[in-house]
Amino acid sequence: MSPSEVVSAIISQTVPTHPLPEWQGEGRCDVLRLDKLDAVVSGNKIFKLMGHLQAWQASGCSRLLSFGGAYSNHLHALAAVCAQANVALTLMVRGFADLPLTPTLADCQRWGAQLQFCNRQQYALRYDEAYRQHLAQQWDAWVIPEGGGGVEGRQGCALLAERASGYDEVWLALGTGTTALGMAAGLAVETKLVGVNCVADQGEQQKRWQRALGFNKRWQVLDQYHGGGFGRCPDAVKQVIQHYDALELPLDPVYTAKVIWALEQEQAANRLTNVRRLIIHTGGLQGRRSMGLSPVPAASYPA
Repeated sequence: MSPSEVVSAIISQTVPTHPLPEWQGEGRCDVLRLDKLDAVVSGNKIFKLMGHLQAWQASGCSRLLSFGGAYSNHLHALAAVCAQANVALTLMVRGFADLPLTPTLADCQRWGAQLQFCNRQQYALRYDEAYRQHLAQQWDAWVIPEGGGGVEGRQGCALLAERASGYDEVWLALGTGTTALGMAAGLAVETKLVGVNCVADQGEQQKRWQRALGFNKRWQVLDQYHGGGFGRCPDAVKQVIQHYDALELPLDPVYTAKVIWALEQEQAANRLTNVRRLIIHTGGLQGRRSMGLSPVPAASYPA
């Protein structure tokens, strides 16, 4: 199968929408279970890859290259897709080669990805256009930004808007903001998009939205629920995860758990209105392994 065929086969799957368990707040609250989209390539990651894989096929490059950390959901999904499509892949990983591989990186390596480790200074260059062009020439690669961002990343995410039809509000986590900005292009004009910023970026996400979307009451960024910064999981968020584990709704500690935490806090502060509300579960359950949480999805393919 080609990369596009792999992606299309996964994206075409029907995923359930369930009521948020035990929700007793204002209005209706449902969860789009993108974590059930695929056993390994779950959530929003495959949507962000769609445009990049199409661009790679058009570029004529021999391989793909991207950036991420030791528990990156993006790298994990990308490696799985490339293994199924037999595409060469280089991963620029923040970390050190002499340290034991995390379960995430062990999966990526087992699936055939070539790991190149970067120190903090080297990894900081991932936003530099000249550096990315250098890597593209060095590796004969189509370079995918960290997290699958960029214009190509937004293309596939626009398809997610179709799954939010009939809701007044859509809530989802913000990392790079790619998924939210892609969805914004396809949402109905009466639908409000609420992004829970999972990065302590001192308002940069707000500015990015304003540049991309303008000042509009349909878009809202909640900046106070990152829990101390990207990848941080305070006790309050761990309690949310434990609570919903017992209700058979597994959450990842970096993104969707913080969305539900934010929702509960906003409800407790009487800041929610009586509307039809949809939470986008962005998957990433393999990242639970970073905190010793279980269960995690089976990550046994491809051989």
